[in-house]
Amino acid sequence: MIAKKTKTHSSRHSGQAGEASATRNPGISKTAGYRLEFILRAYRRDGMRESGRVMLFQMRFVAILLTVLAAVPASAQLRKINIAYTATSPYQAVLIIAKEAGIFKKHNLDPQLILTPGGSLGFQAMMGGDVAMVMADGSAAVTSNLAGADVVIIASFLNTFPYSLISIPEVKRVEQLVGGKVAISRFGSATDVSVRMSLAKVGLNPDKDVTILQIGTQTTRFAALQSKQVQATIITPPFTLTARKQGYNTLIDMAQLNIPFELTALLTRKAYIKTQPETVRDVVAALADAVHFYKREKEPVLKILSRYLQTTDREALEETYREIALKTVPEKPYPTLPGIQTILDELAPKNPKAKASRPEDFVDSSFVKKLDDEGYFERLYKK
Repeated sequence: MIAKKTKTHSSRHSGQAGEASATRNPGISKTAGYRLEFILRAYRRDGMRESGRVMLFQMRFVAILLTVLAAVPASAQLRKINIAYTATSPYQAVLIIAKEAGIFKKHNLDPQLILTPGGSLGFQAMMGGDVAMVMADGSAAVTSNLAGADVVIIASFLNTFPYSLISIPEVKRVEQLVGGKVAISRFGSATDVSVRMSLAKVGLNPDKDVTILQIGTQTTRFAALQSKQVQATIITPPFTLTARKQGYNTLIDMAQLNIPFELTALLTRKAYIKTQPETVRDVVAALADAVHFYKREKEPVLKILSRYLQTTDREALEETYREIALKTVPEKPYPTLPGIQTILDELAPKNPKAKASRPEDFVDSSFVKKLDDEGYFERLYKK
């Protein structure tokens, strides 16, 4: 960043002006700012005994010092932040892409990305102050908000269920799941909600016809399916292609059900927004850039996805890129109000507060809207 030039005056207020510029200037590190403040105090103290010519020389020296301090390497200015993500899934890959492609650094951020399988664990970490934000399904924000937590959704990266419910080769039709076991990540997560809603859509009672087990990450669930510990599980690309090749059946393609749902959302606390609005703004802008990179930079993205998803299967990675980056991830990451309404409808029978709530109560779209109003997305996708 380039420091703004500050006009200096040879008067009794000039030292105060220099201190203020050091405080406001984001290009000056905190340590450098303290050093500058010490020097200015010394100049004010000694300046009372100096001649006007010497004082003028000193203030010119301070102006030069300001310029030098503004040239502190960018790495020293990066803001540290912990961000949790809740699944090893291409639907949350935008966070990894922002890190691996250096996009966070361009926005002066140095995030520590922490995998907390299942939405509830990431939420607990955020409420405990261990992480500032969580990328999870929107139901975590809704349920916690209804319970009194100050959690809101500030951006959305997937607005429906794109999952596939796959089964072992012996189970060829969804009705054959009756009496069987279905693996999800954790109870209350998006995988849980999507399985229950999709089974209900095709005529099964998820509470009576099947046993739903919380197993963990997608790779763990797929391993459980391969060992036949469960008869079905919920997966995303590229595991969909792998499953088909190995003879597993796709019982439900949930994308075809077109159920609006706030699936992949960035959550934070209202208190954090109040104290760190600039950091929130920069994280949202960085992830908006990462979505653009996801859609436009195919080869670098495939390399990142290969490491992240732990596969070198080019065909599987191509399917992931085509089905997710190009088809499902929105260019503008606005939270989806219809998707939040779906969550409220699901919760309403057991939670009266959900029935009385509005989707708008659970979102803060101001950061995405500000980018949109400034023409940020229009400029981004014209490149």
